[in-house]
Amino acid sequence: MFFIANTTKQSISIADLKLILGPRQAIDLDIRYTREQAEKSKGLKSLISKGMISVKNKTEIVVESSFIQEVHNHNDFDAEKMKTDIMNGLKEVIAENTSVQPKPQPSIDMAELAKMIASMIPQGQTVQNNTVPQDEEVKVNDDILADIHSRTVSKIVEGVEGSDINCENKIIESDIDENINELEHLL
Repeated sequence: MFFIANTTKQSISIADLKLILGPRQAIDLDIRYTREQAEKSKGLKSLISKGMISVKNKTEIVVESSFIQEVHNHNDFDAEKMKTDIMNGLKEVIAENTSVQPKPQPSIDMAELAKMIASMIPQGQTVQNNTVPQDEEVKVNDDILADIHSRTVSKIVEGVEGSDINCENKIIESDIDENINELEHLL
């Protein structure tokens, strides 16, 4: 708390803080400014020395020095260490809040994965590559597209009763010239 009061019967301006105190008005500077800004203010120091402003209550801010070194020493910032610390902390919180421990993920290399996929495909069958090159346009019959659309809409509305759907057809006629004229009148 950095509580100051105007001791005069007139308004006082502290220019570098952009603050005006009315007659006998008091304010806690820590609410509007950082302590560093308030203590660096030359206008405030001058008015205090002249006796126009009195300091009613000024508490000392105690900050642990190791915290300041950790926060303000940007030269030895280690993002990877921070990432691992955060991840370890999250794992501890999850372990405390749940009784189920996460299962370790098995590691499989690409060769083993390819063998597994090959073993799943029955012998004698071939897998065709049905991809179309990106520069080639795909042409689909309009009847097939209509059927696909119909099935998709049916899936979307599946389970929805007709009474749940509200629809209103509205034809909006608008003349853009009228809208422009209305806007011109506003200017």
